[in-house]
Amino acid sequence: MTDVVKRYEGNPIISAQMIPGANAVFNSAVTRFEDRYAAVLRVESKHGFQTMRMAWSDDGIKFNVEPGEIMAPTEEPYLTYEEAIYDPRITKIGDDYFICYAAENRYGCQVSVSRTRDFRTFEKVAIASEPTNRNMVLFPEKINGMYVRLDRPFQPGGQGHIWMCDSPDLVHWGNPRCVIESRRFAWDQGKIGPGAPPIRTDEGWLVIYHGTTPRCNGLIYKTGVALLDLDDPSKVIARGKEYLMAPTEEYERVGDVPNVVFVTSAVPDFEKDEIRLYYGAADTCFCMATARITDLIEFAKTG
Repeated sequence: MTDVVKRYEGNPIISAQMIPGANAVFNSAVTRFEDRYAAVLRVESKHGFQTMRMAWSDDGIKFNVEPGEIMAPTEEPYLTYEEAIYDPRITKIGDDYFICYAAENRYGCQVSVSRTRDFRTFEKVAIASEPTNRNMVLFPEKINGMYVRLDRPFQPGGQGHIWMCDSPDLVHWGNPRCVIESRRFAWDQGKIGPGAPPIRTDEGWLVIYHGTTPRCNGLIYKTGVALLDLDDPSKVIARGKEYLMAPTEEYERVGDVPNVVFVTSAVPDFEKDEIRLYYGAADTCFCMATARITDLIEFAKTG
C-alpha cells in the first residue's frame, strides 16, 4: 500500500516560535474535549528544562498555547521525586482523562499517571513503575475488570520491546508480559515502544508504535502499526511488515534530534473513517497527518 498517511501541508502545526522562551515543542498529546481539541504540550525551554503547557484548538490544527506550566514536577508520595516530566499521552476512560508521562529522577526514568476532567485541575494518581521505563499508554476501557497498559522497559544495549501489565487501581501493577518484540534485520530492529493509546476497532485494538533503525550516525525513528486481540490484547493478530511513516520532510530530518517521527496521539473519527496522527518531528516541532482507519487496519495485515 502506498500513500496511507497524508501529512498536513501546513506542518509543523506548533513550533517553538509560537511559545515565548521555548527552544522546542514536540512529543505532545492531543484529544477531543467537548467541542474542541485539547493538547498537553511537551515544551523545552531555552534554559533546557522540560515543561508541560496547555493548548486549545477548534479545528485540531490551529492551536492557542496558554501561558504558564501545568503538572510541574512534584514530590511523589509513593516512591521518589519527579525532576523532569515529558512525553505525555492522553486516554479517556469514563469521565476521566488520564495523562501518562515520563518522569525522570535521580534513579532513572519512570512513568507517572495524572487525571483530569477539565484540563484545568490535575490530580496526581501515582508513579506507576520502577526505573527504568517509558512510553506508557492506557487502553481506553477496562479489560476483564482491570486497567491495562502498554509500556517500554529499558534493556541493556539500547534494546527495548513493548510490554503489557494490569492494575485494579492505576497504582498497583502486575502480570507483566512482553507483547511486541523488535525484529532483527528489519526497520524496527532497535528499541520499539507504544506511540498513541490503543484504539478499539471491530478488527482488534489498533496500536501505533515507534521503532528505531540503528545507523552509524544515530537512530532513525519510524512508525509502525499492529492489531491486538480485543479480549486478550497480549495476543498479536497482525503487524505490518513495513513502516508506516519515516522521516522524509525537512522538519522531520533536521532538528535537535534528526530523523525522528514520533506519534503520540491518534484521534479517530469513525463516521468519516479518518484518523488524525499527531507526532513530534526531529525533537523540535509538532505535526499532524491523516489516514483512513480501514487503511491502517489493512496495512497492519500486510505482515
